[in-house]
Amino acid sequence: MAGPRSSKSSRRRHPPPPPRKRTCKGCTKSKIRCGLERPTCSQCKSRGRKCEYSTDPETSHLTTQTEDLENPDLTSTAEFQSSAPLAMPIALPSYLVSDSSPGSVTSIRERRHRPEGSTRDQQLPVDFTKIDLVPASAAESIRDRWLRPYILPPPGRDEVPKVYHPFTLQYISRILATYPRFMLKDRKVPPIIHPSQVSGENLPRALANCYSLVRMWENAVPGSEGMVINMIEMEMERLFNELPSQHDYSLLSTFQAYLIYCVMLYFSPRPAAPAAVTDRVMITLMELAFRTARNGLFCVAEASHSRPNWESWIVVASKRRAIFAMYLFSSVYNADQLLPNFIADEVGGVFAPEGRSLWEAPDRKTWEREYDRHLLTWEDGMLEISELWRSARTGTVEQRERIERWLQAVDEFGMLLFGVTTHIHGC
Repeated sequence: MAGPRSSKSSRRRHPPPPPRKRTCKGCTKSKIRCGLERPTCSQCKSRGRKCEYSTDPETSHLTTQTEDLENPDLTSTAEFQSSAPLAMPIALPSYLVSDSSPGSVTSIRERRHRPEGSTRDQQLPVDFTKIDLVPASAAESIRDRWLRPYILPPPGRDEVPKVYHPFTLQYISRILATYPRFMLKDRKVPPIIHPSQVSGENLPRALANCYSLVRMWENAVPGSEGMVINMIEMEMERLFNELPSQHDYSLLSTFQAYLIYCVMLYFSPRPAAPAAVTDRVMITLMELAFRTARNGLFCVAEASHSRPNWESWIVVASKRRAIFAMYLFSSVYNADQLLPNFIADEVGGVFAPEGRSLWEAPDRKTWEREYDRHLLTWEDGMLEISELWRSARTGTVEQRERIERWLQAVDEFGMLLFGVTTHIHGC
């Protein structure tokens, strides 16, 4: 008899875990064990996601509390729970079917991760007329880069061509070749186009046409390739010949679309496509890069190590990524044409791509919070792309610490740049 009583006593002291329906929605969807902490379980807290609990007959008496996103400096859950609890309506299913129409106001990523009734619905929309950049004084060097294989270096400048291993060129080619295929699904974007650029009213004509032509090319039936190539070439000609806009957003979108066309045609397995990318096309590509770079590759706020507005950062971050991708693409093209490649000194001071949390932030408030953290992480100055090249500092403890700090946060595009520069320069 003592044995059973002891067993029952033990069960009273250690109650069984609650049924699965008490776990939060995030852990239920991810099929992981929920810590059941409130208002935010440990799993959601570690992943930086919103924690929500469903209401059922056994838990309806509990009042959920919401984290104060305006005050991320709360030091402990206990400190937060001492404040007055905030009632929060139970969210309905938050994963909505994407709307393929250009009039959709919010980005696909935001719709997937935003519960209905969220205050994010009332946030200010992205307005790309609010751009505050520092004009670039040396952007002409990007436009004239095509000349470098044909002219001697200036006196006193010992410039040695970069030598790419064939496997490095294959690595670049295989990754760049995937970029147009991102656009086969509604509102999906390659990593040189920011998600907000293709959301709702922000979708410009250049990118809208690009989505249509990419799909037309990928789905072309045998025998129709020549017709589709002609349509793409006509659009590329239109992009170059239309009167240059003075607006950064339009210039950027034009450059991005032209780059996607070049990549799509050049790496296509269809015999006629790569031949459409000629020296003239490459010169035009660099001219379009110059037009968007001339208005600035830095936000005004970045010069003072402060937070810019979201729109300005989206534009410059997208510019920097597209220009870096253009340099990678031109390296492959030059190598195939037996032309030399040189270090891109003209963009040496440009910031390397920022981390995934900034690039993929679904809304303004999240991005502002992440950028404030970014500023604290890089109090000693943002990482410049030239820090990934060979120099007197290569291999030093300080330099490796900065690179490793950057690598902890980067996305796939940042890792592409790191892989290429490491193959060429070491680290």
